[in-house]
Amino acid sequence: MTNFREESGGRTVYAVGSERQGGESMTKKSERLDRAIGAYFAACDATRERRELKNGGAEERQIPYTLFGLARAACLTPEEVLAAFRAEKRSKESAILRDAVLRVAAYTLERALLGELNYQSALDALRSMGLYGVPEQQADDTIRIVLDDTAGRYAT
Repeated sequence: MTNFREESGGRTVYAVGSERQGGESMTKKSERLDRAIGAYFAACDATRERRELKNGGAEERQIPYTLFGLARAACLTPEEVLAAFRAEKRSKESAILRDAVLRVAAYTLERALLGELNYQSALDALRSMGLYGVPEQQADDTIRIVLDDTAGRYAT
């Protein structure tokens, strides 16, 4: 993929790669991408979502980090963000996107461990990013139960 800049509705669109186009240096593009991603995380941290509780009270929560939110901030598709994350040849842009994806993944795990996010939902989100799971060829559909000698006598 190549780097490019296209103004569309006031948004800058990026693709990750190593070529220059349009006279804009890679440094400027990576700085702009870094600022856009930093602004996304800052907006999530600063914005609170208010939710009415059944008992009449209210709860405020931080807007969560998501792959789709990250992709939107970077003006890329989620697939392009993940392709940059997995890229073997690292450019500045792919390194920035890699750090951002890892930050989203860490946030997702932290929310699950704190009980703010359902564990299964967190695993599903990480699987969709390709960051968690057993490779297909290693998946085993059997469950093996090993009993000690005392329990084994009662199992037969």
